[in-house]
Amino acid sequence: MEMRAAMNFLCFGNKDNKSILFIHGMASTAMLCYEPILGQLSDYYVILAEVDGHSERTDELVSLGKNCEEIENYIINNLSGNVYCLSGFSMGATMAVEIIGRGNVNVAKTHLDAAFLVKMGLLTKPYEYIFCKAIKRIQKGKKIPKFMMDAVMGKDNNSIIEMLYPDITSGTIKNACEFVYKYSISEKLKSYKGTVLFWRGSEEQYPRKSAALLKKYLPDLIEVEIENMGHGQYLHEHSDEYVRKLIEYLQN
Repeated sequence: MEMRAAMNFLCFGNKDNKSILFIHGMASTAMLCYEPILGQLSDYYVILAEVDGHSERTDELVSLGKNCEEIENYIINNLSGNVYCLSGFSMGATMAVEIIGRGNVNVAKTHLDAAFLVKMGLLTKPYEYIFCKAIKRIQKGKKIPKFMMDAVMGKDNNSIIEMLYPDITSGTIKNACEFVYKYSISEKLKSYKGTVLFWRGSEEQYPRKSAALLKKYLPDLIEVEIENMGHGQYLHEHSDEYVRKLIEYLQN
């Protein structure tokens, strides 16, 4: 029986500093998402989780739920069960909600960038199919019609294309979509004691709905709308401001 390689983590800085663990978005990589902000986080111990199937160092993704467990185990085994801030973008933000909802590790602050928490129901399979087809087009150097990109990602937003992991497989995308598009928030999330900051672009439809849903579980949720931003645009195109605002939250 072939053993699957363990989930990979990239670490930066002094382990004695306060820790931040980042979880990247679907069909991207940890470094494509977060490398631009690493230089300004030298006062923190930064861990980038590489979700399976999203790096040449990992096997194809089988289960995001299993990856959430592996992130928990990493925090337990390497950070004594405590992380100062858990930050996720898109798929990574959904995973962050799952982790703090389980309550198996201590997270002082949670930062969610465009978490996707809305169940797609009967649209799950069609969305999976469309997403896989779109990724294949991008991988082959073909353009996706602008009206479609504008509708899904926000007007004039190429961030997702520019942050794409070129070797992503359809199997990984399908398994990621299965988790994200069918995700149910745990009732246990109501027991979370840390602070939660939720960022979303004004051009993002589903994160707006996700924030409203999350407030039913976390009434003290801090929701911030970023003007004129589509999906991933704030992180990718305005990384200096992004990390500056994130540090303000960490220090507050």
